Amino acid sequence: MRRCPYLEELVKETRGPLRVYRFDCHVDHRSKRKYALSDSPPICVRNFEDCPLYQAEKRREDHTITRYTD
Repeated sequence: MRRCPYLEELVKETRGPLRVYRFDCHVDHRSKRKYALSDSPPICVRNFEDCPLYQAEKRREDHTITRYTD
């Protein structure tokens, strides 16, 4: 399973019928929670290419790399 390279930590807890996903994003330096009734991990694990934080950080890094290679 591929996951976002900026994902620092992912913890899955079960509280009754709920699944609680706690995850830390390196891009915005915030801890987040996602609540779900079924196994539905956050976008960092499912399809991180669609995450706006990932896209912005990837563009920033690519711009830095092309600036040094030009």
